[in-house]
Amino acid sequence: MDIVSKILASLHFDASIYLHSQFCSPWQMQSDKPGLGTFHVIAFGHCLIKLPDGRSIQLNAGDLIFFPHNIQHQIENSDEQHAVSTTLICGSFDFGNKNNPLLSSLPDYIHIKATDISQLPWFESLFRQIVNEAEAGTDGRHLILDKLAEILFVYILRYYVLHNQNSEGVLAGLSDRQLSKALEAFHNNMSEHWTVEKLAGYALMSRSAFSDHFSDVVKVTPMQYVTYWRMQCAFNMLKSTNDSILAIALNHGYQSEAAFSKVFKKQFGMPPGKARKLKQL
Repeated sequence: MDIVSKILASLHFDASIYLHSQFCSPWQMQSDKPGLGTFHVIAFGHCLIKLPDGRSIQLNAGDLIFFPHNIQHQIENSDEQHAVSTTLICGSFDFGNKNNPLLSSLPDYIHIKATDISQLPWFESLFRQIVNEAEAGTDGRHLILDKLAEILFVYILRYYVLHNQNSEGVLAGLSDRQLSKALEAFHNNMSEHWTVEKLAGYALMSRSAFSDHFSDVVKVTPMQYVTYWRMQCAFNMLKSTNDSILAIALNHGYQSEAAFSKVFKKQFGMPPGKARKLKQL
């Protein structure tokens, strides 16, 4: 498994599609999911997105736009002379802790045009499946759409990695010749007793030079990064396995359940035992 796949596999997030509606111009709506990542699929028609800084983004049928940080935006079609019909499918991603190193790598928005999606069979197939499922109106579609939204996030990230040069954040760290060696070592063995010195050794850098370079590029300190991804992976294990909390703590570099639980609660706002019960819901 490549390192990007490992990072995605350890990322805990909830995805949902909360709106599928047809609008007839003129109309407008505000983003209403503060604190979440949001996306909009233009199934049919066209519309305009307006940002607080005055920028406007034209969206056409087959386009997709993703707001990792859900900056405030307005969606509209103000055409009063023609009855223009637009069908939107809107969804959200809840990543829990907002200090997410992966999200910090992403820009304010990612606009993927229909012409780009059509050139990627794997992306076009998912896009069509989301639209068809939303339009079908059959039983169980909400559950299916939420699962498709999870895959959509992975596809958006794959698209972004393939088409963009990153200047900062974890994706930039993965493309950095020295930092990538330390990141790969960590993600391959989270249970190791990781220190800044040990990570720096894999990067063939001094402790201070590594720490400064890591913080400049990835935008979090090395140990903040280690803690974040350990907790993400532990959360997934709590939901997907019957391993004891102590065993999970030991597998993620903690020598006691108490120490692990304290850090876990700080990141997710709940103790490990409560997170485990979520898999039963």
